[in-house]
Amino acid sequence: MHFNSNPLPNAIKGILIATIGVYFLQILPFTGQYLLEFGALTPNRTFAHFELWRLFTYIFLHDPSMPFHLLFNMLMLWMFGLELEQLWGEKRFLTFYFICGCGSGLFSLLHLFNPAFSTIPVIGASGAVLGVMTAYSLYFPNRQVLLFFILPVNIRVVVIGAALISLFGTLSSKGIIAHLTHLGGILVAFFYIKLYPMILRRYESQVMEKGKKEPKKVKKAAVKDDDNDFFETVIDPILAKISREGMDSLTNKEKELLREASKRNKNKLKSNKIIPFDSFR
Repeated sequence: MHFNSNPLPNAIKGILIATIGVYFLQILPFTGQYLLEFGALTPNRTFAHFELWRLFTYIFLHDPSMPFHLLFNMLMLWMFGLELEQLWGEKRFLTFYFICGCGSGLFSLLHLFNPAFSTIPVIGASGAVLGVMTAYSLYFPNRQVLLFFILPVNIRVVVIGAALISLFGTLSSKGIIAHLTHLGGILVAFFYIKLYPMILRRYESQVMEKGKKEPKKVKKAAVKDDDNDFFETVIDPILAKISREGMDSLTNKEKELLREASKRNKNKLKSNKIIPFDSFR
């Protein structure tokens, strides 16, 4: 795994500042208990009292007695989220992060059916961060990371291992809520990454069909038809390859085609936020 010297992108910077800031507020005696009471994800309170904001706020809370848990989560967010935000852009990365966080929280709410766990609060960004790691493993499946900062391991092995640990932990009686939350983050991220291109293509096809029903100037329509053909026949297969095999699988020719696509239709590329085609090195 490698890092570049680019400045910390806005979304990750904002998440780091907000999460660490909330942690320091939790340390204070006159605010810590209030934040936990107001923001923790407690299964029975979230739905029974319709306190749905907890699906969002619990992501920013961590146990004040476990600072290394917070530091580890933020380190993983920086390590694996940096390139993803550079590829997707700020808006899509933030959307993805909170979808994973809220989605993993929904998995925790399955304990509504188990009275023994329905009153236990859930806090932490681990579900969202594991979602980011899962997305990274799908985009860069051949990358290696240093497990325990010592042993080089393929990123896919790390994510699969985390998923198995979470699954077995969920089936056991110890730490069941945390493990279920972690597993939820991994699953939500996996299906989001796999389904997003399909949903995007369906949405774009609907927009194109609607556009065909509204005749426009002939010259502009001809140019748009050429661009649409180029994207459908050349660019879409490359995007599908990225989804299947990751960014590292692209050839130099495919990267060149993406640069050409960026020049031909920047608005289209900015709207889907799949990848900034002019950022290849």
